[in-house]
Amino acid sequence: MLYNFFTNSVAHDIFIKKQREMEPTSQPVESETRWSCQYTALVAIRKSLPAVKATFTEIMSQPNARRKQRPERLELSSAMTLADSVIATLTDRRTEESWREIRDRVSDLCTKANVNHNETPERRQAQPPRHLQEFVVEAQIERTPVTSLDALRTECFYPVIDRLVVEMRRRFSTEAGGVLSGVSALSPKHASFLDNKCLQPMAKFYGVTEDNLTPELHQVKRLLERKKQQGHELKDTAEFLALMRPYKDAFTDLHRLICISLTLPVTSAGCERSFSCLRRIKNYLRNSCGDARNSNLGLLAINKQRSKALDVQRVIDIFASNHNNRRIVLL
Repeated sequence: MLYNFFTNSVAHDIFIKKQREMEPTSQPVESETRWSCQYTALVAIRKSLPAVKATFTEIMSQPNARRKQRPERLELSSAMTLADSVIATLTDRRTEESWREIRDRVSDLCTKANVNHNETPERRQAQPPRHLQEFVVEAQIERTPVTSLDALRTECFYPVIDRLVVEMRRRFSTEAGGVLSGVSALSPKHASFLDNKCLQPMAKFYGVTEDNLTPELHQVKRLLERKKQQGHELKDTAEFLALMRPYKDAFTDLHRLICISLTLPVTSAGCERSFSCLRRIKNYLRNSCGDARNSNLGLLAINKQRSKALDVQRVIDIFASNHNNRRIVLL
C-alpha cells in the first residue's frame, strides 16, 4: 500500500513538473484544478506520513480500538456541570482586559507575518439591486465597515460572546438538565440509580406525577432485590427495559421513562449517518422500491454490526419456509 502511494505520488510529481515546463510562462494560472489539489494533498501526506503512521499505530494498540460510546455509559448529568463552567468562562472573558489580550496577540501575529493590520482595505461601492433602482431606498444597503478597534470590540467581539452564551443557556437549560439527570438515574451502573429526587424533574417534564412514580420506584427496588438474590444483575438500561417489559402494565410511568431515556439521542451523529447511508442505498437501481423496503435496507446498513452477527443460513431457511411458492429451492 505504501509502495503504491509513493509510486503514484512520485509519478504525479513528475507529471506536474513536465506539465509546468511545457506551459508558457506568460499565461497566469487563474485557479487550482482538481489534479493540483490532489498533488498538494499527496505532498502534505508524504511529508507527515511518519506522524500519521505513529498516530494510527497508537490507536490500534489501544485495548478497545473499535470501541463505541453508548448512551447509557455516558455521564449525562456531568454535561450540565461542564456547560455551566463553559458559560461562566465565556462570561468572564467578556471584559476589556480579555479584548486587549486578544488584540495584542493578533498584533504580534501580524507583525511576524509582515501584515499591516491598521490599514483599512478599500471597499467598492455597493450597487442597489435592480428591482430597487426605481425606488427611493432609505435603509442601509451594506454594512458599515469597522474601522476602529473600539468598534471592533463593541460590534464583533462582544456580540459573538453574547450569542455563544445565549445559545449555551438555551441548549443547556434547567429543563434539559433535569432530563439528563433523570436519564442517568435510569442507568443501573450510575450512583443515582432509581433516585426519586433525580427522576422527578424528568418525570415532571414528560407529564408523570410524583404520586404515581414514587410507589412504582418503591416496588421496583424490591423487585430488583429479589432478582439480584436470584443471580440476575443488570448491566445497562437496555437490560433494565427488557426486565420491566413483562411488568409494564404495573409500572406504566416508569416503563415510559425508561423508553424515553433509551430513545433520547446523545448527539446528532446517528441521524446524520442515516442520511449518508440512505444516499448510498437509494440509487437509480432501487428507484422503484417502496418506503418499507428502503427502511428495512437502511436498518440493515446502519446497524451493520448486528447485521453481520446474524446467521445467514437461518435467515434463508425462515425466508424459504415463509414463501413456499418460489421456483428456486432454497432448502
